[in-house]
Amino acid sequence: MTKSTMSRKHTLLATALGACLALGTPAGFAGDLERGQALHDTFCIMCHSPELYGRTDRIANTYGEVLQQVTRWQNNARLRWTGYDIDSVTEYLAEKYYKVPR
Repeated sequence: MTKSTMSRKHTLLATALGACLALGTPAGFAGDLERGQALHDTFCIMCHSPELYGRTDRIANTYGEVLQQVTRWQNNARLRWTGYDIDSVTEYLAEKYYKVPR
């Protein structure tokens, strides 16, 4: 394989990866609301009571911001959740408390 051919393949691979990341989680891999609730009620509720989500000065106001906060706090708590777990908790919070569309 020539250097030029390898470069084209790397460019195509990088483009495909970028497109996948830009699209976000495919519909088939969306979070599971029941799993999200179970994870939230097991790991988050001790510090984040439901009243927290209804504050007028809340940080998260869009689905993306809810996702950022779920990712942030699971990292801070060193929970080592999978992407599916993060999506599940985000889906649960977005639907139940934040009322923001995906």
